[in-house]
Amino acid sequence: MASRAETLMVDLFRRRALIGLGEIHWCPAVMEAITALLENPALEGTFDDIVVEFGSARHQAWLDRYIGGEDMDDTGLEAVWQDTLYFLLWSPPVYADFFRRLRAANLKRASRYRVRVILAEPAIDWETLDAEGFVRWHEQREGAYAERVEQEVLERGRRAVLVFGLRHLTHHSLPDASYEPLAERLVKRYPGIIELIHPYHGEKGVFSGDHLFLDVRHNGLMLPAASEFSSGPAMIDHIWYLGDLERRIALPDALFADTTWLATIVARLQRLGETHIARARRLMTAPQRAIFDDGLTRYRSDVQKGPVT
Repeated sequence: MASRAETLMVDLFRRRALIGLGEIHWCPAVMEAITALLENPALEGTFDDIVVEFGSARHQAWLDRYIGGEDMDDTGLEAVWQDTLYFLLWSPPVYADFFRRLRAANLKRASRYRVRVILAEPAIDWETLDAEGFVRWHEQREGAYAERVEQEVLERGRRAVLVFGLRHLTHHSLPDASYEPLAERLVKRYPGIIELIHPYHGEKGVFSGDHLFLDVRHNGLMLPAASEFSSGPAMIDHIWYLGDLERRIALPDALFADTTWLATIVARLQRLGETHIARARRLMTAPQRAIFDDGLTRYRSDVQKGPVT
């Protein structure tokens, strides 16, 4: 039976410590819906924390003060996602808006109901990171995510919403996966600890064949993923239909207007090597690539000249 999103969330937290909300990268409507849901007053007091994929634990102390409602501006907020492994992925403004809106929601709540936002990615050092180091961190990230959830949420007896990409939030590894996903790791140690909700998307699917037999078009509502036609283990628990979602890879133009940040991006990608540079260029429009290539050329020229003595 279909349920309003906030109604189902309240019900789930009566029996689960964790709820996983799957996010679709490059599909801002999903992140906007997640943010609107988590700031909804109807959920006040039902959970304590939100654990997110799109932030570096290096900045946890600063974010605790910011999200907690201290009297401060948001100078430093950009570093939260800029210091992650996949910093270009988090450059669309919906991720910055998430932090700002959760702070605003907290300021309206009594202190005992204010939520904490936990940054799941370990604190990497971009000053020393090279291509080999990038691969090591990438391969370790699922374990690091699980450890973060255990230490910051479960061991403290708290309840949390996990906001991660779909592939991190499945009960079982996908056939093409080279890693054990976050949710599966948690369930192995804590059976029944989490329920998983994926937004329905025609292109991305929900990693469950069940949706093929369901009428999922209940706009804004969530419904069970399992059905009498199910076969094999369930990958998720609930489907969230948000309309016909558009997914388009598009870096914001503002990224290329910020010369200081662009210079940092160029330096990082140059350190990582040509594969990473090529991957980044595929995310850009033709005008953006021209700006990036000009910056890369100037950076390489400066490196060849060496330091001024």
